[in-house]
Amino acid sequence: MSPTPSATPRARLSLFKLAGPTIVGNLLLSVVHLAAIKIVAALGADAVAAVIAADRIYMAVQLIIFSITAGTTAMVAYAWGGNNPDEADRVVKLSAVATLIASVLLCVVMPWVARPLVGIFGLQGDMLDQSAHYLTVLIFFNIFFSFLAVISAALRAAGDALTPVWVAAIGNVVNIVLAYALVYGIGVIPALGIQGAAYAAGLSYALVALLFYLLWRNQRLLLKPRPQQFLDKQRLRKLIRIALPAGIEQFIFNVSIIAFMWVVSLYGTEAFTAYGIGVNILSISIVIGMGFAIATATMTGQNLGAGQPDEAEKAAWRNLKISFVTMAAIGLVLGANARLIGSFFINDPLVLDYLVALTIMVAVVQPMMSIEFTLGGALRGAGDTRSPARIMATGFLFGRVILTAVFYFLEMSVYWVYAALIADYIIKSSMYLVIFRRGNWKNAYSGA
Repeated sequence: MSPTPSATPRARLSLFKLAGPTIVGNLLLSVVHLAAIKIVAALGADAVAAVIAADRIYMAVQLIIFSITAGTTAMVAYAWGGNNPDEADRVVKLSAVATLIASVLLCVVMPWVARPLVGIFGLQGDMLDQSAHYLTVLIFFNIFFSFLAVISAALRAAGDALTPVWVAAIGNVVNIVLAYALVYGIGVIPALGIQGAAYAAGLSYALVALLFYLLWRNQRLLLKPRPQQFLDKQRLRKLIRIALPAGIEQFIFNVSIIAFMWVVSLYGTEAFTAYGIGVNILSISIVIGMGFAIATATMTGQNLGAGQPDEAEKAAWRNLKISFVTMAAIGLVLGANARLIGSFFINDPLVLDYLVALTIMVAVVQPMMSIEFTLGGALRGAGDTRSPARIMATGFLFGRVILTAVFYFLEMSVYWVYAALIADYIIKSSMYLVIFRRGNWKNAYSGA
C-alpha cells in the first residue's frame, strides 16, 4: 500500500539540523583517529605503519556491519516518513540481531586470518605480529561497535542526528585519554605500546554501546523499543535486498583501498606511511561529505515514505549545491596548507614530500567527492543500493586498477599512482549525475 502523502517530513527536515551534528560527530571521530596516529608516531614509522595496516583491514571487514546499517537507514527513514514508528522499531531490532551475528562470526574467524591479512602490506617481524594482534583486539570489541552503529544510523534516519553525536563524544574523549595512558603507561598502568591504542578504542566502543543501550531501553531516545515481534521473512528479505548491494559496494571500496595501499607499499615504507597518514587527513573531508550523505539519505527516504518523490529530488539537488561549495572550500584549504598539515604528523623529509603531493591531489577531488557523497546518499536513502555498487565497481576498475597497474609496470613514480585517485573520482561523480537524473531511484524501495 502506498503511503499517505504528508507534509510532516517536509516540515521537520532540515539539511543543517541533520548534517551539522553528523559532521561534528564524524569530525570528532576523525580527530580520535588522527590523535591515535599522533600518539603512536613517537614509537616510529614502523609502529605507525602497523596501526594503519590494522585499521585498514578492520574497516574492510566492517563492510558487513555498514551494509546492514545502509538497509537500516533506508527502512527506518521510509517507515518514519510514513508515520509508522512501530515498523521503525522492528527494523532496529532486526538490524541489531543481524549485526550481532555478523560480529560474533568475525570474532571466530579473525584470530586465524589476522596475520596474513595485515601481512599483505609488507609488514615483517615484530610489527607484523603487533599489527595482527591490534586487529584481533578491535574485532573482539566489534560486538559493541555493531550495536552503536545500528542505533546511530536509525536515529539519524528518524531525524535525530544530535543524540549520536553527544553520546559518541563521550566515547571519543575516553578513547584519547586511554590511548595515551595505555600506549605509554601512567602510574600503575603498564605501557602496552600500539596495543594500548587498540584497547582504548575497544573500551570506548563498549562504553558508548552501553550508554546507547541504557538510553534505548529506558525510552529516552526518539526511537523507543516496543514489546512486539520483529522477526519476519518479508522484512528480513527487504533488509537483505538493500544491504547486499551495499555490502558489495563496501567490498569493492575496501578491496580498492587495500589493493591501492598494497601497490603503494611496493614503493617502500615511506610511500606507504605517507598514504596512510594522507587517508586519515582525507577522513576529515570524508566525514563532512558523509554528513551530507546521511542527511540526504534521511530526507530522501522520509519524503519517499510520505509519498513526496518530487520533494525528495529537490532536496537532493539543494543539498548538492551546498555540499559542492563546502567541499570545494575544504579542498582549497587543504591544498594551500598541505606542507603545514603534513609536518604536524611526520618529520621524515621523504615521507613529508610524498604526503604533501598526496594532500594536494586530495584537495583537487573534493568537489567531485561532494557529488559522490550527496547523490550517493540520496540513492541509498531511496533504497537503491545497486547503483552505488555499480558506480564503485566502475571507478575501481578503470580509475584505480588499470591506471595504477599501468603506472607501476611502466616504473613511474608513486606520485602517478597517487594521481589515479583523481581519475577514480571523475568517473564516479559523472556516473552519479547521469544515474540520479534518470530518476529510476524513486521506485527503488517498492521494488526492493
